[in-house]
Amino acid sequence: MKIALYITGLLIFLNSCTIVTSTNAPGKAEKSFPKSMIGSYELVYPESFQGMMEGADMKTTIQIKADELIVSNPDGDSHMKINDSISVTKLGKQYYLCMGKAPVLNVFKVVAKGKDFEFHSMNAKSGVTAEQLKSFFSNVTTDTSLDEESGELTETFVVTIDDSKIDKYYKSDLIHVEPFTLKRVKK
Repeated sequence: MKIALYITGLLIFLNSCTIVTSTNAPGKAEKSFPKSMIGSYELVYPESFQGMMEGADMKTTIQIKADELIVSNPDGDSHMKINDSISVTKLGKQYYLCMGKAPVLNVFKVVAKGKDFEFHSMNAKSGVTAEQLKSFFSNVTTDTSLDEESGELTETFVVTIDDSKIDKYYKSDLIHVEPFTLKRVKK
């Protein structure tokens, strides 16, 4: 859960996207990670985060086991078991990583890039409206909260995924396209 909150916090800090969470996961739950994903990785943050992290020791490694994801960074290790704080789902041949618990899931489409993987969040580009999202999801609601530090209102969207439309959403021009990348390393 710690990494989910960390990633969500970074994404909220990033003003170039609109946060989109889901009440449900796409496809069917898997009991383990796909064998092709098992291994050790270094997490490469999206390019827009690089400026925020200059000079900071933000090296994060991730070890994926059959039923667990272990995140190691300067703050220590976080162990996340499948079907506890994370889940892996499959829809057709496509895998998704979901962080959190329903009804507030951060959903990432998993894209293989050789031996590496990209995690594409469901977040939308800045300025996207609920009306634009409605053609891709079976339900869209708006959640507005006040950021106590800045005093600004933050608008997020909570959606219900329609399995028949999720692929079209990820191919649309609404999606925020900067992925998190897992670069395979030898352990």
